[in-house]
Amino acid sequence: MKNKGTLWWEDGVSETVGFLLIFGITLTGIGIVTLYGYPALLQEQQNANVKNMEKTMLVLQSDMRTLTSKGVPYQETAIQVSGGTLHMNQVPETNFTITVNGTPLPPFSLGELRFDSADGTQTVALENGAVHYRNWNSEGSAMLAKPTWFYDAPTNTYVIHMITLNASQNMAQTGIGYVRMQLVPTNPSHFTLGPNSMIQYNQNPEYNYRVAWNNYLRSPDLMLNETAPDSGIFKFNDPSNLTIKSYTVKILGL
Repeated sequence: MKNKGTLWWEDGVSETVGFLLIFGITLTGIGIVTLYGYPALLQEQQNANVKNMEKTMLVLQSDMRTLTSKGVPYQETAIQVSGGTLHMNQVPETNFTITVNGTPLPPFSLGELRFDSADGTQTVALENGAVHYRNWNSEGSAMLAKPTWFYDAPTNTYVIHMITLNASQNMAQTGIGYVRMQLVPTNPSHFTLGPNSMIQYNQNPEYNYRVAWNNYLRSPDLMLNETAPDSGIFKFNDPSNLTIKSYTVKILGL
């Protein structure tokens, strides 16, 4: 029932104002969700894709260890690449420099399997038996899974694996496919180390995992001594023994 003294057109105005208020609140809510919620949803999806590729790289690392440690000649793994591209990169630059008793060994140019996110900000890579993560908005990198290097204290021996990835050409893949790897047998090298025996990871602006490798080389398990703070050059114990197991893994296809 109308209040006494209320005119009929005043009821129409109040209903119109109420509708406009509700409509405006609805549009504001949609705008806020579009402005803040949708980008957050896309970011969460991208993070999920990167996490899935981290798991995939761990599987590929396990396959590579099966090739190199158990001598299995061939491995094939089905994978799904979402939210970016998986590359096979044959890096021409030297990844590691090892000096034995003052004499540098032939350079190690190892290559990598690398996933780049669609927005170009995140990378997950399998390099020399280690799995790395890097966010290119920052300077650092992290090693998600270590390579099969170790120091045997009773015999004072370092064992280092150098795994070269190569292919007939650079490759890239998105979606569902297979990573096919073949082992090319090689022979290990043995050295007796004296003074001036060192190892260094050589950073490259495009393939830079310096922080991840240096943190690993500083780990107490390896018993290496950095020549100066943040120099990236690590000395082997003097005297000690060094065994370098070199492998070549050929990527037959992605």
